[in-house]
Amino acid sequence: MYIIRGIRHLPPHLRGAAVVIGNFDGVHLGHQSLMQTLRQRAVELGSVPTLAVTFAPHPQKLLNPEQAPERITSIRGKARQIAEQQIDGLLVLHFSRQLASLSPENFVRQILVEGLGIRAVLVGKNFRFGACGEGHCSTLAHLGQQYGFQVYCHSLLRDPGEQTVSSTRVRELVKQCRFEEVIDLLGRPFEIEGRVTHGHKRGHSLGFPTANLVLADLLHPPPGVYIVEGRVEDRWLPAVANLGFNPTFGDHRLRLEVHLLVPCGNLYRQLLRVRFLRRIRDEITFANSDALKRQIAADVQEAQRFFGS
Repeated sequence: MYIIRGIRHLPPHLRGAAVVIGNFDGVHLGHQSLMQTLRQRAVELGSVPTLAVTFAPHPQKLLNPEQAPERITSIRGKARQIAEQQIDGLLVLHFSRQLASLSPENFVRQILVEGLGIRAVLVGKNFRFGACGEGHCSTLAHLGQQYGFQVYCHSLLRDPGEQTVSSTRVRELVKQCRFEEVIDLLGRPFEIEGRVTHGHKRGHSLGFPTANLVLADLLHPPPGVYIVEGRVEDRWLPAVANLGFNPTFGDHRLRLEVHLLVPCGNLYRQLLRVRFLRRIRDEITFANSDALKRQIAADVQEAQRFFGS
């Protein structure tokens, strides 16, 4: 799948596409339903290409930074999940003051018509666009008639409990460590992806070497110890992870330290995907390293029981 940063880099073969627009944070089942419908509409229009259009940073990061949500997925993770929906390209628009100030008609004319030459656009029924969110589905439908493209407004998907499937709901469940319910919204376990960095090698000295990821503004559950799986060379491997600040050693930077239960070699600087399965306990301050070592051994045993090893 093509990842395009900015309209000026759009490949010619992706002009005239059927597009879907949204933040797509998490690429949850509601987003996936939108993309499945988009592929159907693209076939009806003569098998035109399909394009997902998203924004970076998240619009709230600019418009309301104090209340900007943590990202469920990085751009890399978002692209991977969208590719799995068999969408031909992902266009990432830089969300700037200039873009935010466009009226609904100017957004349609400059971005969708002149910039992309779209054949059709599909959005969720709660979609808002243009300055101050003035545009909505009926606005888009009217502009589609004016500028000559099809507009489809998609009903919002609901979960088994009849709640709307949303990124907000995903964040709430992750913060509550309700990982099985998250699967009902994402269609897969919640995961964090990052590049493995050098740690303090304390895990290695304790007999439990870890791959260390520094978290930025990605969504994460509360500090604690978790049963997880790590993605290494296209395999999901059993693991246990500590998410927190290492209070025993006075660290102040949030880290995810992953101890894989099977040997996997040196992972330094590799991208590591970590999916969360169950919470074991809170993060604890121990009196000394021996007490910490005993607790880690107990955590590993619990994880091994979980995986049946």
